[in-house]
Amino acid sequence: MNFAKHLSPRTTSTLFALLTLLWLASSQPALAANELVVIAHKDVALDKISPERMTQIYLRQQQNWPDGQAIQPIDLREGSGLRRAFYDQVTGRSPGQLRAFWARQSFTGMGLPPRQVDSDEEVTRLVQSTPGAIGYVSRKPSGAGVKVLLTANLD
Repeated sequence: MNFAKHLSPRTTSTLFALLTLLWLASSQPALAANELVVIAHKDVALDKISPERMTQIYLRQQQNWPDGQAIQPIDLREGSGLRRAFYDQVTGRSPGQLRAFWARQSFTGMGLPPRQVDSDEEVTRLVQSTPGAIGYVSRKPSGAGVKVLLTANLD
């Protein structure tokens, strides 16, 4: 028996909207989007990092780790919600301010922005395989090859 034909159009659309919201809510990982995890290659000479040092690294004001190894920052592409939260919370800069900063740096020959990738998975893969690399992701990656230097709640 098809009970849907006995429902009014308004009731059917309300039921459909409710089911859609329930499906969307259940398909989202709990709290994953509200967390920022800074990861580094397993051989980086630090075990923790401050937001101030992260700012220096991502603005290319600090180029080497304490042991002299070159820092290889990995960034998410502009437009990523996590990137926006990272720069807002950690560096205090908006996407527009970052574009202006890197335009000035490039124009004066003072430096280029960090390498940009499309996903958490790509950040993790590059950090695992690149000595001196550092990046940020939305959740702690499983597996070896990286160490967590900082975890922050973005709420």
